[in-house]
Amino acid sequence: MEMRPQASGATLVGRRDELAATVAMIDRAADGQAGALVISGDAGVGKSALVEHACAHAGPSAVRLAGACLPLSAMTVPFLALRSAVRAVESVLDPPADVWGPADNPSNVPVAFDHWLAGLSRDRLVVLVIDDLQWADQSTLDVLMYLLAGPATRRLAVIITVRSGGSGETHPLQRWLADVRRFPRVEQMTLAPLDRVATSEQLTEILGTSPHQTLVEEVFARTRGNAYLNRLLVKDLAPDTRSLPPDLPADLTSAVLRSWWMLPAPARDLTRILAAGGVPLTTNDLSSVAAHAIGPQPRLSVLVAIESGILDEGPDGTLWFRHPMIAEVLEHHLTDDERARWHAAFAVHVETQMKDHPSPSLDLLFAAADHHHRAGHVLDAYRWALRAAALAGSSGGTAEELRLLQRAIQLRRTHSFEAQESERDLLQRMVSAAANTGAHRAELHAVDQLLVSVDNSSEPLLAAQLLVRRAELRFLTGRDFLSEADVREAVRLSSAADPASWQHACAAAALVRIAMWTDDSDMEPLADRALAIARGADHPLALSCALSAKASVDVVHGRHREGLRLASEAVTAAARARDFHAYVAGVVWEHNSQASWSPRLRATHLRSRRTHMVGLGAPHAYSAVLSAFEADAWLTIGEWQSCRERLREALGSDPGAFVDVHARLTSARLAAWQGRVAEAQGHLARADELFTEGSEFLAFSFDVSRAAVALAAGDPGSAVAAAMAGAASDVPPDKCEWLMALAARALADLSEMDRDAGRDPLDQLARLDDLTARFPTVIRDVGEQEDLHIVALNDLYVAEIGRARRDPHNGDQWLRARDSCHAATLAWEEAYACWRAAESLLAHDRHRRTPAASVLRRGLVLAARLGAEPIADALAALASSARIEVAAVVEVPAVTLAGLPSLTTRESEILAHVVAGRTYREIARALVISEKTVSSHISNLLRKTGTDNRVDLARLATRASARRDP
Repeated sequence: MEMRPQASGATLVGRRDELAATVAMIDRAADGQAGALVISGDAGVGKSALVEHACAHAGPSAVRLAGACLPLSAMTVPFLALRSAVRAVESVLDPPADVWGPADNPSNVPVAFDHWLAGLSRDRLVVLVIDDLQWADQSTLDVLMYLLAGPATRRLAVIITVRSGGSGETHPLQRWLADVRRFPRVEQMTLAPLDRVATSEQLTEILGTSPHQTLVEEVFARTRGNAYLNRLLVKDLAPDTRSLPPDLPADLTSAVLRSWWMLPAPARDLTRILAAGGVPLTTNDLSSVAAHAIGPQPRLSVLVAIESGILDEGPDGTLWFRHPMIAEVLEHHLTDDERARWHAAFAVHVETQMKDHPSPSLDLLFAAADHHHRAGHVLDAYRWALRAAALAGSSGGTAEELRLLQRAIQLRRTHSFEAQESERDLLQRMVSAAANTGAHRAELHAVDQLLVSVDNSSEPLLAAQLLVRRAELRFLTGRDFLSEADVREAVRLSSAADPASWQHACAAAALVRIAMWTDDSDMEPLADRALAIARGADHPLALSCALSAKASVDVVHGRHREGLRLASEAVTAAARARDFHAYVAGVVWEHNSQASWSPRLRATHLRSRRTHMVGLGAPHAYSAVLSAFEADAWLTIGEWQSCRERLREALGSDPGAFVDVHARLTSARLAAWQGRVAEAQGHLARADELFTEGSEFLAFSFDVSRAAVALAAGDPGSAVAAAMAGAASDVPPDKCEWLMALAARALADLSEMDRDAGRDPLDQLARLDDLTARFPTVIRDVGEQEDLHIVALNDLYVAEIGRARRDPHNGDQWLRARDSCHAATLAWEEAYACWRAAESLLAHDRHRRTPAASVLRRGLVLAARLGAEPIADALAALASSARIEVAAVVEVPAVTLAGLPSLTTRESEILAHVVAGRTYREIARALVISEKTVSSHISNLLRKTGTDNRVDLARLATRASARRDP
């Protein structure tokens, strides 16, 4: 199936390296390595030409989906560029395109579009090209971000062009670009203007012969190497022309319109009307609008505009400009009277169309709202904006819905007219729409405006409700960690108005959450009072908030079982209230209450809750919160593929700064541990951009992540500084229990660096003495108990101290740390401990070569499973220098039995070896455990599975694996 347009015959000059890089990205995608390229540059610099030539190199079975964002409509239609791309090819698709997902769940358009593309690219290369992203609607941006965060292994190439300077610093596109540029498979290319030599080559290609150098000089001085303007200036000149004609316009804008001025007046009028409308139109539609604006026009004028190269007719029969610069210039030079008159004509045309459609489309409603607005028809603009907003919300275009509502509010504020809806009604509608879709920034803006209109003395309970919500939104959007003033004012207002109200229960619960961080001694009685009020008010949202607050108090005081019970009840109440912020809060405290749970059980619990919340219809912004938490849990136990899947969900759209930072920090640690230092630093830099609070924002693992990335980059000095910044905090930051092991590791590295340079590490050892005096053990989080991972991190701390001091028993310290990390399922730390154990045993105890070799091989297996290239490289180098054979070390995949009781990590590993036919001795040697331990685990496996012997056990596991992976 050929859907790939051929590149034009024109030679692409001056872009050899850029073309090669673009083609290479497409070739990698054809081989199953998905990638994306963002090409930026000035208007007319040649971005589209470069993409066209690159796509011409794709194979004959490749599918090219090309859509362009359009500039001139103040209100953009959701998914416009994507709809155009699909519409151009859907008539030849077999099966037909099922792109936009179920009509009853429009918020999942990113997921539905991604699923469709995944199917389309399963057997062939798909190249998705989106031009002029600076004019994209927010819904298109959301879909593209989800695509760019997608799987690495599919045959999909995404190419995006964006005009440099096409949007201001505060434009949403700037945040979007900052986000996607940090993605590992998104490449960037800035297309500079052609230099003088390349300009000469382009003129040679256009004129068919080498141009006179005086002409080259004039053209280059006029256009500064802009490829499009070069072509416009010389395409009608004789080959032997020595200079530009004197009658050419002096400025580049006039040069753009040189061919346009040659059109007959009726054709010029039609093109100006088309430019004013800002969207492609069929010949019939354009003629209809023109008839309303300036009277009937000859259809021949359209053909003249096409033949002159001003307009192009698309495969769907619509007309648009061959280059968008023409449209821009034409629209820019309209007089105010022309602009208003022609938009009024468009409005009449659109309303005429809607008379034939009892259920008008979103495109028509948007057009009516936009044209009436730009024609200055205030009442009509207001009326159609509200109608379009309602349909946009039900069609998944949340960003556009909110913008239309904001426009309606602005019209009410700047014009005096009567309307059924009050401004407060519209603001509350904005709040509801934003809350239902998780648009935190838009909701915060609307709440701020609502609070201005609320009289605290006459509406104290509404004011209290809004103040609490504003505090939550300021946290979610990164404005403020603790909006204590808002919450205390909410408590005061609600208490004075009605101390038994559900609003007062919510405010008191919010104050409990603040008190937890400020160590307020009144936290527990306040939590009890909030819960009693919420139960008395029988309000599910208030009950959920109060239960979570009380659960947090119980966790802080070590009452984990009671905390878990209350947190679970909070989740149930939040589900009944359909408040997903409260749902997430309840899950967080369920998670924090699991003092005795293994990291794996924590991860599976988060997955279960996330799945349940999605089933309830939660917006992506809230499911993304749990995805980010779940990703962190999978990363801890080394299941980095699951971690990456959840990171994709978290980073695949714009769920807010809170989630973005969590996911970025997890991404930074994953990339650092796998040796992708530049990517790790990029994620960390983006997290810093999103939240300037850094270590002071205690809900995040900034310090641990900075230390991990610094160690991966070979900068132990910065790692020490990062770890100690977290340790110095009054309240322990997230993942504080890792800080001491990282600080000691960095000091051990600094000590080794001093020794390697022939210096006495006295200063580093003195710093280590100070560290251990201040922190004899690792730091624990609020309410944290001595569980397996705390034991493991303490053992790592001790082993790093021993490494720095060259303790003669350091090998045994590392072996103990390895064992405790394995017991705690801290896979990355276990692999690292294997490396250090082997290193210490080989360096300081020649008689222990055999256990050193075993633990080294075990470390290689783990490093291979984790993709931990730095550890794998270090172990391989150690094996080479010690002449230890490691060629036979292979990873045996763990086995999980569907429908049977869950196995421990060690049981899964041993079962995999049983399936592979290993003996007890071989299993013991591979896993660096005793044969007696192997026998004990196999006995447990026989008992759990109800099998009689190893042969039956292996057969059962093989059958179960076949059922899981047909």
